[in-house]
Amino acid sequence: MKLIRLCKSADSSAVRDCPTMYLGEDPTVMVSQGKLLDAETAGQMQYVAHDETGVAIPTETVLRAAGLFLAAQGRPSVAAVVEAFLATWDGGRQ
Repeated sequence: MKLIRLCKSADSSAVRDCPTMYLGEDPTVMVSQGKLLDAETAGQMQYVAHDETGVAIPTETVLRAAGLFLAAQGRPSVAAVVEAFLATWDGGRQ
């Protein structure tokens, strides 16, 4: 599968490309690159197949990837809403 890099976490400047979201050749598939989960956190996941794993991806990175995907699909107004939200979002901290 050929991957196209969509975006990386805004606060990952100290780390080359992690966390990062990619788009696969099939536009219905996104691939994430992130830190492996610790055993306790991974143990809370359900129905993990032998060829699957969990990685931690910041919500900001997932949303930014979705906005970029929407823009590439000809939905710039929806993508702009995502970016406007991210510009004012406090990361869920209140």
